[in-house]
Amino acid sequence: MFWAEVIDLLRALIFSVAHVCNGSIGVAVIVVSLVIRLALLPLTLRLARRAAAHRRRLLDLQPEVERLQRRYAKDPSAMWRETAALYRRHGVKHVDMGGMLGALAQAPVFLALYSVLRRGLGSGIRFLWIADSAMPNAVLTVVVAGLTTASIAIGPSTGNRTAQFLTLGLMAAMTLWFLSSTSALFALSTGAGSLVGALQGHLLRRESSPAVAVRT
Repeated sequence: MFWAEVIDLLRALIFSVAHVCNGSIGVAVIVVSLVIRLALLPLTLRLARRAAAHRRRLLDLQPEVERLQRRYAKDPSAMWRETAALYRRHGVKHVDMGGMLGALAQAPVFLALYSVLRRGLGSGIRFLWIADSAMPNAVLTVVVAGLTTASIAIGPSTGNRTAQFLTLGLMAAMTLWFLSSTSALFALSTGAGSLVGALQGHLLRRESSPAVAVRT
């Protein structure tokens, strides 16, 4: 019951914004999606910084982990035990549960938005070149997939170029596959979110740049 009310409230919000935007549902979806992502930006930035710090700590311990792997190559249980002890001594966990919980806290917001937009907000609603925004649009899907991939590429480099290229390729493929079965309105929402993602990546890259590190 509560979830249905949340869906109805979000749908009503989009229609209200559309009324202000000269009746354009497409513009309203972009505006609402941007506002939601910008409102969550402080949280997503904090989570991204936390994840980056966790990755750095794991990388710092990697030489020790590799030494243990060589030493206990014939005894996997001892290797895992010693590796776990190494992480405990340095206060590092295999998985950052705080980061995972923070990410999960955002999930209901995006799930509600997906529930509203996955089949559109009515048939025959035009937006730009899109004749029916309730249906997938191939051109928009490709554009948004490219924008999503670019927003990830803008972020700080992990240092492993091969892994980074594989991640970008995987994200592009997943975005193409997912958006090809949802409404064009949801693709517009995803594109708006990618713009905020690009802003977040830019901010994180600036923070991790040598010039900023020297000033701080």
